[in-house]
Amino acid sequence: MNMKNNMKNFLLVVFAFAATLSLNAQQTEWCATDQLLQKYIDANPGAEQKMMEDEAKIAAFSQLSVIKGGQNTKAPIITIPVVVHVIHYNGIGNITKQQIDDGIRVINEDFQMLNADTTNTRAIFKSVAADSQIEFKLANIDPNGECTEGVERVNSFTTYVGDNSTKALSYWPANEYLNVWLVNSISLGPTTLGYAVIPSSINTSNISRFGLVCKHDEWGSIGTANATDGRTATHEIGHSFNLRHPFQSGCGTGCNGSGDFVCDTPPTSAPTFGCNYTNNTCSNDVTGGTAQNPNPYSSNVPDQLENYMSYDDCVSLFTTGQKTRMHSSFNVFWFLNNMRTNANLIATGTNNGYVVQNCPPKAYIIDVQKKLICVGGQASFSEDSYQGNTITAYNWSFPGANPSTSTVANPTVTYITAGKHDVTLIVTNNGGSDTLVIQDYVNVTNPALANTGFGYNDGFESFLGFISDWVVVDPTKNSKWNRTQSASFSGNASAYLANYGVGANESDFLISPPIDLRQVVNPRFAFEVAFKSQTGSSDQLWCSISTNCGQSWTTRGVLSGSTLNTGTLNSANFIPSSASDWKTVFITTTAVMRTSNNVLFRFEFKSGGGNNIYIDNFRVDGASSVGISDNELLNNSFTAFPNPVTEGKLNINFMVDNAADNAKLFVTNMVGQQVKEIYSGSLNNDPYFFEMNTNDLSAGVYFVTLRTGSQNITRKIIIQ
Repeated sequence: MNMKNNMKNFLLVVFAFAATLSLNAQQTEWCATDQLLQKYIDANPGAEQKMMEDEAKIAAFSQLSVIKGGQNTKAPIITIPVVVHVIHYNGIGNITKQQIDDGIRVINEDFQMLNADTTNTRAIFKSVAADSQIEFKLANIDPNGECTEGVERVNSFTTYVGDNSTKALSYWPANEYLNVWLVNSISLGPTTLGYAVIPSSINTSNISRFGLVCKHDEWGSIGTANATDGRTATHEIGHSFNLRHPFQSGCGTGCNGSGDFVCDTPPTSAPTFGCNYTNNTCSNDVTGGTAQNPNPYSSNVPDQLENYMSYDDCVSLFTTGQKTRMHSSFNVFWFLNNMRTNANLIATGTNNGYVVQNCPPKAYIIDVQKKLICVGGQASFSEDSYQGNTITAYNWSFPGANPSTSTVANPTVTYITAGKHDVTLIVTNNGGSDTLVIQDYVNVTNPALANTGFGYNDGFESFLGFISDWVVVDPTKNSKWNRTQSASFSGNASAYLANYGVGANESDFLISPPIDLRQVVNPRFAFEVAFKSQTGSSDQLWCSISTNCGQSWTTRGVLSGSTLNTGTLNSANFIPSSASDWKTVFITTTAVMRTSNNVLFRFEFKSGGGNNIYIDNFRVDGASSVGISDNELLNNSFTAFPNPVTEGKLNINFMVDNAADNAKLFVTNMVGQQVKEIYSGSLNNDPYFFEMNTNDLSAGVYFVTLRTGSQNITRKIIIQ
């Protein structure tokens, strides 16, 4: 093909590809591969040129290919070592090994045309259906040369994010293993079931992204996936081996230069769903074709609903052309080529003749989030160790507890010593043993040793004081609260969370040492905060108090938007440089808290794609005769976000310290006319959260007002 024309056609594909995204967004877009590829193209000016060059190489290898068609010619089978990373949260999404094996069964049947529903393939497409001659095996040797069952399990709240940051939790070299990440949900879209990375978008600097992400209930057809057929993974692996959607550029300009670049997959004008065999959305099915990519159709044919790369419900085949494209891609992309080599199969224990070993177990504790209890309180522990044969022995160690050891699978112990304590689990089977140590897993509070509240002030000046007194809880395993000497309101240090560049939907906790408030008149907590958000971000700082050693928490303040920001929007990595970058926040206490000798204060930062946050001079303020006024608390906590509103939903939060009768929450336009009433009635001494649908409001400027009788609080919002 002429290189100039090839580039022109490729650019047409990209243009139409972007248009397809807009159309898909209005329907059930369950594969996010296109969305991520478009982001990659937008962020990398040379991406289109590289993809065009890759297409020329694939065409050349296709011409030289020994694959001559269909399921009758048996070229050497390509074997792919697989590792499945199960990312769950406290057991939710932690699927069984049986379900993992079933997922491998499904993709092997689909790629080797062993699936029973090939009988449903319409006659017009039976001649192009192909055994792809690709098989998948769970690895038996890990990157360190150790015995494995090809499964890794990670407990992280990031399972509800499911983007590229999730991949960093567990990764094996992508030129040796096909990485599969199973998660609870994917934040790229409300209906997203999975996505993969096209090989053309991979280089040596971002190879750790290569692989596929899939919801756990879309892997296999048993267990949590008993309502599905497991074909989401088949579809995404197709993308991993360089297959595109048949609707990639609509009807396109010719089968070998547009769409999915495969001639025996008729073009489709747009994604279709369900299984409507009357669909025939393009009339140029015979256009295009070359010697290495022949067009088998001499007349217009229906849409190929059976193709695994479509969105239809009756998929059952890959075609000969797709098979050729996948095999050619193994020659073009170095990491795919290395993955299938005999040397790599031997190194990963997936070569023919490998004798599967009985692996030692992997010790695993279900809930790895730190436990908070009082002296004399009980803590229960649950294990879910995996790999190899049945566990024959458990050995737990609990410093500071009674008993301090246990040999049962799921023990309960009583903690008698205050402080931060490690927990150790050793599990054994007939293949060996494994040891897991979780440092500072249990934080035991002794009310008798609480800090005196009168005059209490912690400026985070002491490194040892920070690590010994404060408790850091990092559910996402991404970024966490720490101490820094790079910025402070006073002194030389502060507490901070490195949130710049961190995705949304993460929560991180910082918990104070115990404080006795009984000797303080009208105590309130105070601290300085520095934060500058980015455009479109929706970060929040939640402030909560516990009087029972962290067993339960009462929210006392929610800061976001203007109540959290301490300056103008900042798209750079924020580090406060002057006193003007800080502001003081007060948090009131209730009557019960004021009589407690064991108060814990908790900062929870909920990331919304914003910036770094800093806390300094955390203190108990009891000098004034009264605490913070109710009006001040209400005004500080009243937030409306995201702002501007771009997706039809506005969240409204506020905190009420004194009950109010006949309160009203409503929206007015620019001329003061009420356009929506959100709430009317009484308010108790509680935090309130409202979610307002804005789809019935035209784009423009509006005002959200809370009227309590004694005070009106208004926030301006913009609806786009």
